[in-house]
Amino acid sequence: MRKTYLFRLYQHSKTLFWSVAIFCGMTVALTFAGHQITPFFLWAMFSEKENIRTTHEVIDIKLNGETFNYTQELIDANRHIVTGSIFYYDKMKNNNDTDPTRTFFQEKLGDNYTKIQATLERITNDEAQYAAFQEWLMRYLERSAHRKIETLEVNMQTWAYDESGHLNLVNTKPILTINN
Repeated sequence: MRKTYLFRLYQHSKTLFWSVAIFCGMTVALTFAGHQITPFFLWAMFSEKENIRTTHEVIDIKLNGETFNYTQELIDANRHIVTGSIFYYDKMKNNNDTDPTRTFFQEKLGDNYTKIQATLERITNDEAQYAAFQEWLMRYLERSAHRKIETLEVNMQTWAYDESGHLNLVNTKPILTINN
């Protein structure tokens, strides 16, 4: 006869067995009650409905007045760092220069936000990091693209498909411009 994990745990340590059993029982009970109790069981993280987007945003980078094809000229890791940080910078810019993480927690926690506000202010971006981003991006692109950059222009382009299936530029929004 094969002994189960819980049976062997009970034989080894009754205290540890009851700790695991109570944890499992509480997890099941709280899950059925609609509460998410640990980072391992955040079901909403996987259950959000993905809506079909009618538009797509694309980052347009110009180095020294010429379009920079970052999809070809940067390795994957550098490209993801550049595009991810530009998208986040744009979100912060559109959120009154406030880190979107802070806004998310304010909306999610309501009155309980004050309990974690000090910690969030230490670990999220503020106006100083927001302002320093432009200089960092310039240095990072210089190192990643292996060239001296005199001017940097970043725009957010919005693209959409028309009825015949052709992709059309709808809008171009300037994100930042730096002249050395």
